[in-house]
Amino acid sequence: MANAPSINQLLKVGREIRRRREALGLTLDQLSDRSGITPNYIGTIENGKRDASMSTLNGIAVGLGVPLGELLGTTLCFHPSTIELARLFDQTTGEVQTAILVLLRTSAKLRRR
Repeated sequence: MANAPSINQLLKVGREIRRRREALGLTLDQLSDRSGITPNYIGTIENGKRDASMSTLNGIAVGLGVPLGELLGTTLCFHPSTIELARLFDQTTGEVQTAILVLLRTSAKLRRR
């Protein structure tokens, strides 16, 4: 499993979201309307108090009108199917997520042989 983001990474992403939101003159409520993410959740992300899923960050990026990579401080571009996969993965239970990860790891291991 991937390492959890450090507090510095969470703060950096949160600050970037806040900076862009304020530059657009948006309130938390307005960004919430645009992104489909609750204002309280956006606020905790902006303050670096909560880690957010890729689908949540993508929703915020859409609400801000920027590519997800810009919020993350990277030039990575995600294929639409990757974003859909992350969104669907986040909507499943922990048990299903674990099973999916086991399946993917096993498949990747077999492919390397």
